[in-house]
Amino acid sequence: MARGNSHMLAGKVVLFLQFGFIVFLIYALSAEYQSNRFQQSWISVKASWLQYLLNGYLAAALIGVFIGGAFLLVGDIVRNRRRRGGLKTVV
Repeated sequence: MARGNSHMLAGKVVLFLQFGFIVFLIYALSAEYQSNRFQQSWISVKASWLQYLLNGYLAAALIGVFIGGAFLLVGDIVRNRRRRGGLKTVV
């Protein structure tokens, strides 16, 4: 049963890191949009609905979700280690 929890925890960490990478990409795209006048004019002509996603609020909200998820993930790791009796290495 401990191995199943270990695999589940490893899967959670991988998903969390993937989400963090996606949040970073959205943040980078939003920062580029805010500093690039050509991109702003192109998006306003071609895809005006995209302005709402790139104005910075989506990136800020996702960063907040990422930080909150980090607290939950750390709590899950601590709870899992306490349940197993500490950190043990298997060789």
